[in-house]
Parts: sequence; C-alpha cells; structure tokens
Amino acid sequence: MLKIGLFILVLACLVMLLGLLYISFKMLKETQQKQKEESKTAEKPQYQLHPKLKQKQPKK
Repeated sequence: MLKIGLFILVLACLVMLLGLLYISFKMLKETQQKQKEESKTAEKPQYQLHPKLKQKQPKK
C-alpha cells in the first residue's frame, strides 16, 4: 500500500513539473513575440555627433 502511494506521489510530481515547464515555455514564447513586435514598431534613437566629429566629416 505504501509503495502505491509513493508511486502516485512521484507520478503527480512529474506531471506538475511537466505542466510548469509547458507554462514557462509558453510564457517565454509570448514575451519573445511581444519584444519582437515592440522592436519593429519602436523608433530608432536619433544620435548626435560631437561638434568636432561633425567638422571632420567630409561634406557631400
């Protein structure tokens, strides 16, 4: 009887572990997708050159 209870307990723990892994990978995929969408829509930062570097640039 004790072995059956232990087997059921181990089986329940394994099922819970697999469920948690599934949920975590699902959440990871969602956040990666959101991050990819945000990076596409986000404006690129506008950089300014230092005045000395502007002087050194060849004029076109």
